[in-house]
Amino acid sequence: MNSTHKGGSVWLLVVGLGLGVSGFGQSSRVYDVSRDFSPAAANPNGPWSYGWKSGLDGAFSLLAVHETYTVENGVPVEVLWFAARSNPMVGYNATTNTAIHDSGQAVLPPGTVWFEAGYDGTAQNFSAIRFTVPSGETGLYRLESAVQCYLDGDRSGDTDYHVVVNGGEVFGQFLAPRTATGYTNTLSLAAGDTVDFMVGRGADGHAYGSGLKIQATLSEVCIPHAATATATVVGGFVVGATITDGGCGYTDAPLVKIVGGGGSGATATASITDGVVTAITMTGAGIGYTSLPSIQIASPPFVPWLEIGVSKVRVTLHVVLGQKYVLECSTDVSAWNRVGTEFTADAEVIVQEFDVDSTGRYFRILQVP
Repeated sequence: MNSTHKGGSVWLLVVGLGLGVSGFGQSSRVYDVSRDFSPAAANPNGPWSYGWKSGLDGAFSLLAVHETYTVENGVPVEVLWFAARSNPMVGYNATTNTAIHDSGQAVLPPGTVWFEAGYDGTAQNFSAIRFTVPSGETGLYRLESAVQCYLDGDRSGDTDYHVVVNGGEVFGQFLAPRTATGYTNTLSLAAGDTVDFMVGRGADGHAYGSGLKIQATLSEVCIPHAATATATVVGGFVVGATITDGGCGYTDAPLVKIVGGGGSGATATASITDGVVTAITMTGAGIGYTSLPSIQIASPPFVPWLEIGVSKVRVTLHVVLGQKYVLECSTDVSAWNRVGTEFTADAEVIVQEFDVDSTGRYFRILQVP
């Protein structure tokens, strides 16, 4: 606390000290366009769908034809077609061998996903790989993607790459033959939101030689916080717990305590998967519960931190007996606001405390008529 004196009033600057380290972000669930591709050709496959669109903001239609297609060097790859061996398409090398195609110009290592738009003059202007945010997984996602032309030789044509979120383009770029690009961002997504990775025919509008290999992940960004759960009581016994928030950032199973509810003796343990509490197991039902107890789940690891605040300011006043005074405050020593009630000095030395509702303010005592 610093004080200054000016004229007949006393100014006091109340300074609150704080020291803190905020929680860090980390990834829990990670969705990967390559790892999650289904060799069984399910479409949709979990949050992933494979299809086509006529425009960036157009309707999304699924690719309906699946084929295990053997390429030039004998490696079988998984392909989803618009029609039998007809683009648009999405392909995947599910083997442990590199696939070679298009007279050696398409080199497709294990795990490669590639996609191509529809033929010239058709409505299938874009091939699209869609991610749909699963139910209950609203949050921040780190989107990382990288693409390159799928042909490495002189047959490579130009193409274009787009990332579209809920029908609105967030990234788009035309690519010259044998070039690459990428897009990375952190997105706030709600359950049911869609992210489309799209490839077109390029600036020349011709499908010949167009297409992209793609790597893309969406990682749920974790802001560490404690899990929560509610208890189920039957006949005075705690028989179960329902997780209402799995929390985030756990490295070990947290301690669980069951408190209140009029009974005693109930115990439980927690299980975690990928830093999230996924199960609460009752290890003791206790007895005598007449209402729902509180389930307390320990927080994930964090850096200890503290806050220091000033809740009161103590002023020793040397005043004139019988005169009236009032407390005022200001944040800029320009505009002053009354924060206390008037009081009459009943002694020449008065020690008085005033509540302070925030830090960084100046205070002054003024004599009033």
